[in-house]
Amino acid sequence: MQISVGVSLLVRMILVIAVAFVFLGSGCVIERNERRADRIEEAALTESVFGLWVTRWDYQTPDDIREIVSKAASLGITDLYWQVRGQADAYYQSEIEPWGEELTRLRGQKNENDQARIRLPDPGFDPLELAIEQAHAQGIRLHAWINVMPLWRGISPPIDEFHLFHRRPEWRLTDETGTVQPLGTGYVVVNPVLDEVQDHIVNVVRDIVTRYDIDGVHLDYIRFLTDELGKEKLYPGDAKSLSLYARMVGDRATVGHLNRTKYRAWIRDRITTLVDRIGREALDGYPQIRYSAAVWRRPDLARDQYLQDAQRWVNEGMVDEIMPMIYTDKDIQFEDDLKAWYAAVDHKRVLAGIGVYKHDSAGQTLSQATLGHPRRFVLFAYSSMFESANPDQDKTPEAIRLRAMQREAMTKFIERLDQFAQMNRIGG
Repeated sequence: MQISVGVSLLVRMILVIAVAFVFLGSGCVIERNERRADRIEEAALTESVFGLWVTRWDYQTPDDIREIVSKAASLGITDLYWQVRGQADAYYQSEIEPWGEELTRLRGQKNENDQARIRLPDPGFDPLELAIEQAHAQGIRLHAWINVMPLWRGISPPIDEFHLFHRRPEWRLTDETGTVQPLGTGYVVVNPVLDEVQDHIVNVVRDIVTRYDIDGVHLDYIRFLTDELGKEKLYPGDAKSLSLYARMVGDRATVGHLNRTKYRAWIRDRITTLVDRIGREALDGYPQIRYSAAVWRRPDLARDQYLQDAQRWVNEGMVDEIMPMIYTDKDIQFEDDLKAWYAAVDHKRVLAGIGVYKHDSAGQTLSQATLGHPRRFVLFAYSSMFESANPDQDKTPEAIRLRAMQREAMTKFIERLDQFAQMNRIGG
């Protein structure tokens, strides 16, 4: 496995000792373009990132946010990836999109068919502003985590008529028969090839960047949701998308004779265009803000199955860092997937995404943390490490006990790493 020079065989051995200590105590790359190279210093790619994703379900009140940041600090977390957009909604003060229903709806109101669900006009505070204030007071970086493609999920539409679902129905994906993607248990998504959709998303990111003192912009669901769309229908199959494809590619084939492989390649390029536009337009003038994306577990699967050309995003300098979501309880698969990313891009720009919720022991989480760069990883997610306001969190005694073990082990692991790093600096 390719790893950074700083993680030598000696350090690897030290890490094994560190993991043991925890248990004893607890029971191919191309030159980046100038724009990206100027945005993030090379030194930032070698500093510690002990990251934690915080979902929109984890908080509803100011006290929730204060508790989350305090607990993250106690764990040794350096970076919080804080969800601020779930499904074309806002978990911050916005004039572009409405407040998220999970934030303003009384918890426990789960009847999807009840259109009279109780919902506050606003939460009475700005969650993102408070999260930034609390994080920075603890010396933690905060990245605004944005779900890009999702428009809505559930069998009932959004309550708020200001929501894009109601205001821009033409932005929903439509198949070749003119039928929109139906509501259901999965996400209904926007059509990523349309310029107006991309304009809106760029504006959302620009609005956050210009008004909040964030340390990073983190994209999620920046891919084609192949699993939820299926393969039997053509998405997008509307006349406008097909006309745009014909103009840009020069292929004027009818739906029945369309080269779907070529069409999917074009959709992939359009998603890449959106990634590039966010960097060029929304982040222009903010070189200190890290630009990252959560990506599929392997570069080939990301590119071919989910139309997510993340290898290109990194190698052409469109993004600063990627987090492969290698959520598995199989260490061999985890290591193999991570190796694939290390072979495809500059490994310093890869932060392993570890799915704690998949693990039935703290040992496996620590094991996966050491399989990549042991000082640069992100844990999914907060509710797998701490007690959360998330109403769907498993509250059984076994789950509570496992979370306590995860916290204890990870805290000691990070402490040991910091001690070894300090000894190394002193030793010169």
